[in-house]
Amino acid sequence: MFSKFSALHAQNLSQHLWKNRIILILSEDTAAFQQQMLAFKTNEKGMNERSLIVYHLKSDEYEQVMPKNDVRKTTNLFEKYKQVNVPFEVILIGLDGSIKLRQKDFLSCEKLFATIDSMPMRSSELKNRN
Repeated sequence: MFSKFSALHAQNLSQHLWKNRIILILSEDTAAFQQQMLAFKTNEKGMNERSLIVYHLKSDEYEQVMPKNDVRKTTNLFEKYKQVNVPFEVILIGLDGSIKLRQKDFLSCEKLFATIDSMPMRSSELKNRN
């Protein structure tokens, strides 16, 4: 059903396995990307509580945008996740490395948080925190 990110070692995303959930935004610098980032930044507290890291993937580079990091040149990640004729896409990768949500338009934080909060690992996190 969902695939694991097996080739991420070379892309340095495997460092997040079992520590962070990953959001991949596949898009060039468009208005849709800016709108998505504004939503995430506006809900930064909720993003942090859910251990989310956000990467922006373009055709020739990727960048960790939340929290801010450096830009790296590569096409591998973009090619791995890009679907044909989809100009904008948001992908949620769970703590276990599998794709939990894939959406071809704006992803509201309400939907994102509800998806994460319904996961067994998130329930465990909340129980252990209390």
